[in-house]
Amino acid sequence: MKIISFALIAIVVIFAINCSPTKHFEPSKSRQIKPNEVTAYHKAMELKIAWFPYADLQLKKTKANNWVIVESDSTKKGAIPVIMIAYPDSGDSVWVEMNTRNELLGKLIKHSLMTQQPIFEPYEDYLAQAKCSKCHPSNVKVDFDW
Repeated sequence: MKIISFALIAIVVIFAINCSPTKHFEPSKSRQIKPNEVTAYHKAMELKIAWFPYADLQLKKTKANNWVIVESDSTKKGAIPVIMIAYPDSGDSVWVEMNTRNELLGKLIKHSLMTQQPIFEPYEDYLAQAKCSKCHPSNVKVDFDW
């Protein structure tokens, strides 16, 4: 008897849940993008890897008790890679060290492409000057602090 009562209650609950009124969904907005009909481009930006020569230097103390930086025969020489960002339209360029965090590098590139302002150091000053909110339409809500 308990099993039949439980089964009837379960059937009533399932029936009540499935027969409840459906929620009203509002239509969502969508856009159709036509990539073959570009209307404008922002200024070009070039990224290259540049190799800068280097020589390890030594700090030596002279007989006159002064310190000088010298290059010796045992000094290691080579080349280090850096990311060279160039702006062909203006002739500006900046080099970014390879140990720059990916998040920061991406943010610098995105801000420069969108605001068309060349990157400069210190990066904090650049990002403060090249804010998306300066030219982004105010009616479009975007989280700029991602």
